[in-house]
Amino acid sequence: MSWHVDPAVMERYARQEVGPADAASIEAHLVDCGACRARLHVDPARLDRLWAGVADVVDEPSRNPVEALLRQLGVRDRTARLVAATPALHMPWLVAMAVTVALAVVAATAGDRGFLFFLVLAPVLPIAGVAAAYGPRVDPMYELTVAAPMPAFELLLLRSTAVLTSTVLLVGVAAIPLAGEGWLMAAWLLPALGLTMATLALSTVMSPIHAGVGLASTWAAVAFLNVRGLAGGDATGDLASRVLAFSPAGQALFLTIAVIGTFVVIQRRETLEIRSNT
Repeated sequence: MSWHVDPAVMERYARQEVGPADAASIEAHLVDCGACRARLHVDPARLDRLWAGVADVVDEPSRNPVEALLRQLGVRDRTARLVAATPALHMPWLVAMAVTVALAVVAATAGDRGFLFFLVLAPVLPIAGVAAAYGPRVDPMYELTVAAPMPAFELLLLRSTAVLTSTVLLVGVAAIPLAGEGWLMAAWLLPALGLTMATLALSTVMSPIHAGVGLASTWAAVAFLNVRGLAGGDATGDLASRVLAFSPAGQALFLTIAVIGTFVVIQRRETLEIRSNT
C-alpha cells in the first residue's frame, strides 16, 4: 500500500468520531491493508453489542402478522413461514380483497341485483387466492419451497386452507349487514367450497393459476347468463333464490362437487408432486 491511516485518525475511527466520508475511505483501505487492521483496536464491549445485534437479526428474522398468528396457534416455524409466504395472505392482497368485498356489500344493499352480484363475487375470491397459492410465477419463495422438506401437495393444501379460511372470515364479517336476507346471505359458501376443491383437483393436471382462471371465468359466465335468462321476469323479490347455483338443488350440486374434488385431490396428489419437480 502507498499510504496508511494516521494513528490519530485510526483512534478517532475506532471511537466513531470521524465523518461518513472519512469512515468509508478508512474502511476501504482496511479491506486490503493488514498492517492497518492490526493497529485497529475496537472496544470489546462494542464488538459484543454489534455481534449480538447481528445474531438477533439472523436468528429472529422479521415475521408478518400471518406468520406470527400461525406460530401462536402452535404451527411449526418452518410450516408457518412457508404458509405465510402465500401471496393471498400478504397485506396488499388482503386490503384489495377487503375493499372489493366492501364494495360488493354496498351494492348488495341497493337491491336484488346488487345482492346477486355479491353472491357471485364471493366464491371468486378464494378461487383467486388458491390459484395464486403455489407455482413459479406467483410464489415469491418458490425456489425455497421446492427445496423445503415438505411435499408440494401438503404445502398447496395448507396454503389453500389458510386462504379459504381467511376469505370466509372476511366475507362473513363483511356480510353481517345483509343478515336480513336470511339463509341466502350464506348461499355463496358451498359454491366457494366446491369451486375451491375443483381448483385443487384441476391443479393435478394443470397449473393452479390456469385452473383458477378457467373455473372463475366459467362460474361468472354461467351466473351472468342465468341472470340474463331471468331478465324478463320479476326484477324484485327472491331473484337470487331463482338462480340455480343458489337454489337448494344448486347448493347440493356444489356440495357434491366439493366431495368429488376432495376425492380427486387425494387420489392424484402424487401427480402434483411430479409436476412441481419438472
